[in-house]
Amino acid sequence: MQEQKDEMRRWIVAVLVFVAVAALVYGVAVIRHGFSATDQPSALERAMARAVRNIGIPRSAKNEKNPLTATADLLAEAREDFANRCANCHGNNGTLASNIGKNLYPKAPDLSAPATQNLTDGEIHYIIKNGVRLTGMPAWSNPHIAQDDTDAWKLVLFVRNIAALTPPEQSQQATVAKSAQYVGSAACQKCHAEIYEHWQKTPMANVVRDPREHPEAIIPDLATNNVSKKFTKADVAFVYGSLWKQRYFTKIGDDYFPEPAQWDITNHAWKPYFVAKGTDWWEPFYPADNMQRPTGPTCDGCHSVDYNIHAKKVAEWNVGCERCHGPGSEHIAHATRGNILNPSRMDYVAATDTCIQCHSQGRPLQNPIEGQYYDWPVGYNAGLHLANFWQLEDHTLGQQSFTHFADGTAHKNRMQGNDYVQSVMYRRGVSCFDCHDVHGTTNYAQLRKPVDKLCLDCHEPGSRNGPRTPTLEAHTHHKPGSPGSQCVACHMPKIEVTIPGVFVRAHTFAFITPATTDKFKVPNPCTSCHTDKTTAWATEALRQWPERSPWRLN
Repeated sequence: MQEQKDEMRRWIVAVLVFVAVAALVYGVAVIRHGFSATDQPSALERAMARAVRNIGIPRSAKNEKNPLTATADLLAEAREDFANRCANCHGNNGTLASNIGKNLYPKAPDLSAPATQNLTDGEIHYIIKNGVRLTGMPAWSNPHIAQDDTDAWKLVLFVRNIAALTPPEQSQQATVAKSAQYVGSAACQKCHAEIYEHWQKTPMANVVRDPREHPEAIIPDLATNNVSKKFTKADVAFVYGSLWKQRYFTKIGDDYFPEPAQWDITNHAWKPYFVAKGTDWWEPFYPADNMQRPTGPTCDGCHSVDYNIHAKKVAEWNVGCERCHGPGSEHIAHATRGNILNPSRMDYVAATDTCIQCHSQGRPLQNPIEGQYYDWPVGYNAGLHLANFWQLEDHTLGQQSFTHFADGTAHKNRMQGNDYVQSVMYRRGVSCFDCHDVHGTTNYAQLRKPVDKLCLDCHEPGSRNGPRTPTLEAHTHHKPGSPGSQCVACHMPKIEVTIPGVFVRAHTFAFITPATTDKFKVPNPCTSCHTDKTTAWATEALRQWPERSPWRLN
């Protein structure tokens, strides 16, 4: 018996000595290497940290159930709260750590990954409320203020909503993509009533309307058309547009053709409609006659769901649910995450391509297609690689073209994608729907927040993303609430033509200097607003702004 006890003691001592030596070796290695937070924690550190964190969560907290049920409105509120509290470290959608998050030790985790998703709702809730010691994760509860847990539970809903697809779900998605059929947006209403109700009011849902079903769709009095031959309501099969301009299409056989006049909604005036020589790339391939330029090849692929180039029919007119989420028959029959597409769970390239497919100027890689020249990406559906079907319009720097200013900024409408892929935000993984919600909001351009608040989620004064001034006024040098104090006034100027005399905003987010106007004739936001001033005045004014580098003015 004594021998066994001695053997046990020797074994325990050996283990303790091994642990001590290992700790000493590790400590020496760390000291020699340094304590940089940019390093990746070792697998051992990660395992130990998670174990300690999980042990520190009381059993009662682990077993708590979320009292909230996910709805479209609650998820929208949760996303806004996440942007305000969490995005600085976890990134806008919780899956890609920001520069701050990447430089923490340990790093801000991917919240869509199993390491987080395998936690219970109660565990996630406890971490949100109480933080994690010895990490960058703060406690979001305030022990000095009586408050309920609603906000924390909303964030739990958001975290659950961004869960990555599992391998079986990914396999199911690939299989369903080959077999599912289009069923129309109305089929989605039963389960997604809130989203459907919002979407119905958006321009996406109303870009194409039949005046027989919607008599109110025709905005002007057609009899006042004074720029082309007259046409009547009986001639109009479809009305296109309700925001900037409105065009009218007549049906001949299985095709639709544009009437030669359009209504300028902003200026309440008739203007001719004809794609002139030397403008759009496809113009040389069609006769100089609107009645010989069918809208199927030039328009309908982007204004519908599943336009069939052979049958010349669509699954649904307008930009319906399945335009972005893919065919929904399997999902309608048995809803799972794996049998429908969700761009918010795609990588930033594929996610943004869902919008770029129509919000860009380009041409199909294959031209012509069965003898026709198409101005939209034939064959592309959400989830595929747009670059396999579509090439963005090329541009030579220093030359102004029909599509681009000389510096590469878009010159005409429907080029948000051409602009955006040049931006720093795109390179950082920000997607279109980090700012816009095409399901519908009450804000301009379906923005998630009013424009004067949205930008400040990521660009509040003093943030790493800039501006590097203590207040917004110190950055803009304009009074709060004035047009010049809005981020979009300088970083998204209205310089891209949607109809002659009517402009939409650029999406490069780059500030166009007065010097760029002098060199390349690109409109700059300073003299576009201060129309009585010169570019020399604007350049000198900028030189007086202390936080503005003089090397960025030329």
